Amino acid sequence: MADLPLVSIVTPSYNQGQFLEETILSVLRQDYPNIEYIIIDGGSTDGSVDIIRKYQDKLAYWVSEKDRGQSHAINKGFAKARGSVMNWLCSDDILEPSMVSISMHYILKHPNVGLIYGDRVRIDAKGNIYSMQRYPAFKPYFLRWGFSIPQETVLFRREVFEAVGGLDESLKMVMDFDLWCKISKVSSVLHIPAFLGRFRAHTSNKSSVFTKQMQQTGFAEGNPAEYAKVYMKHFGRKPSKLLIALEKVAGLLLAFCERRTKRYRKEIATTEGIRLS
Repeated sequence: MADLPLVSIVTPSYNQGQFLEETILSVLRQDYPNIEYIIIDGGSTDGSVDIIRKYQDKLAYWVSEKDRGQSHAINKGFAKARGSVMNWLCSDDILEPSMVSISMHYILKHPNVGLIYGDRVRIDAKGNIYSMQRYPAFKPYFLRWGFSIPQETVLFRREVFEAVGGLDESLKMVMDFDLWCKISKVSSVLHIPAFLGRFRAHTSNKSSVFTKQMQQTGFAEGNPAEYAKVYMKHFGRKPSKLLIALEKVAGLLLAFCERRTKRYRKEIATTEGIRLS
């Protein structure tokens, strides 16, 4: 165990008590033996703190206090972290049981790689799987097309994270896309063809709200103050109309799939006499 690099995982938490325990357990039950887990709670009032206290003896550090938003909370956590490899896990997402072991195998095998990511499973509020997303091998120019790495499947080296200045705390929604752009300029990025994390879509998480905006107006138009700023910073121009159109189509396709899944689940509930969310 002492010979294996320490991996630090930070969970920013705020009033997600409905999902928080499942998130915590997905980290604590990892089969990689050298992990430190840090939770930065923003002063939750929904019972999240009681859940955190339940596992505090297994945490490297935790705090519950008002912060300046998710990016600030994550940076606070990384400032406390000691690991040479890191990532954050949102308080409603889940790691697959061997996510860290699989990722660390590739990180140790490829010393020139600064960031590794895998494939994503999408789940609903109850944990039902409704989509499985396989991602392509990474090419830096994908980022110009609005490609964003599935955040919960990522591990990156501390030295790379610090070299690019960490997360931009002025960003509320696309801080991960900004980080991927920064890291891709200074280090190699590697895709692992394995499902490493589960992204939970539900009515109150930020990504779901953002997806609704994207479905209506397109990715860039849905959040102009952030996305256009980040895109301009990295690529020296505004997102093209073609990119906006492609992202809008992608959003509409995602919405169609989600509506179809809901319809099938209603049929199942009617047939089996059970209640599904």
